[in-house]
Amino acid sequence: MPSRTTHESDLAPSPGVPGPPRATAGSGALPLAGAVAGGAALALESVVNGRLGEHTGAVAAAAWSNTLSLGVAAVAGFFLAGVRPAFTALLAALRSRRLRPWHCLGGVAGGGMVLTQALTAAALGPAAYTLALVAGQTLSGVAMDHLGLGPGLPRRATGRRLAGGLLAVCAVAIPVTAAPDAGRTLALAVLPFLAGCALSWQMAVNGRVDEGAGEHPYPAVLLSFATGTALMLAAVAVLTASSRLPQPRSGPLWHYAGGLLGCAVVLSAVLTVRRIGVLAAGLGMISGQVLGSLALGPLLGEPPANQGAAAVGAVLLIGAAVLAAPSPGRLPRPGREEA
Repeated sequence: MPSRTTHESDLAPSPGVPGPPRATAGSGALPLAGAVAGGAALALESVVNGRLGEHTGAVAAAAWSNTLSLGVAAVAGFFLAGVRPAFTALLAALRSRRLRPWHCLGGVAGGGMVLTQALTAAALGPAAYTLALVAGQTLSGVAMDHLGLGPGLPRRATGRRLAGGLLAVCAVAIPVTAAPDAGRTLALAVLPFLAGCALSWQMAVNGRVDEGAGEHPYPAVLLSFATGTALMLAAVAVLTASSRLPQPRSGPLWHYAGGLLGCAVVLSAVLTVRRIGVLAAGLGMISGQVLGSLALGPLLGEPPANQGAAAVGAVLLIGAAVLAAPSPGRLPRPGREEA
């Protein structure tokens, strides 16, 4: 898809229509911290949904997780201010074609990611699963920013950004290659790799929906879970009709909490992409995933094979996120690429 061209007139908002977000000095630190927190929640969500998938089946686990997320988001709408004006602004953006209908389908990618968690997270283990997800997310994040599919102006794939993406892949490779299960089946790893690519696309289009709704995150969050839930429920219906839906076995109550964590992940992504772009927000979430895995491993009785290598990888990932983040205090101008 061709990238959006930007003219000086695009920088001035039309009457009644919110303009692109403006960066301010020091504005990158707080969104980056939010992305790291969202990544930690994603690490825990992967574990929870992976455990749920083991005793309910992957499709049923993904459907339950998305349905719970949708229910929580729907109830939250009754207690939030500005919801109706946000949807009004979103409809106006769709009518004016500033947004396309496919921008509202980010939840399809989210539903697919939850499905891969249930299918492969337990089988691959946290190291291989994270590597595959990170590789897809990083490479796709560079493309999303470069093509301008996210909110605000395009962020070109400059040398600094490409170096940040490369550093992220190398940083995750350190603990993975040090682990005894580094040679796990590559066929399984293809699914989280594709899920990582889809996750960056979801972050980009959800950011556009957030922008179209006047920077109110609720429409993007609700639409994301609604489309993901519809996809998963359709899959459950197909399996039920073909008598291929596995019989669920009982499990601990916390195995059913993935949908709550999914709400935190999507909300953090929507709020951070608008400020620091798809790649930087994605790398912040990757950092949180690795830090979360370091904390979760010993608690779950699955400590990393090499704690030192994993810690080094986590530090390098945070450095990669900072390297790929836009410089604070200035907005990219037409004809001028951001360093």
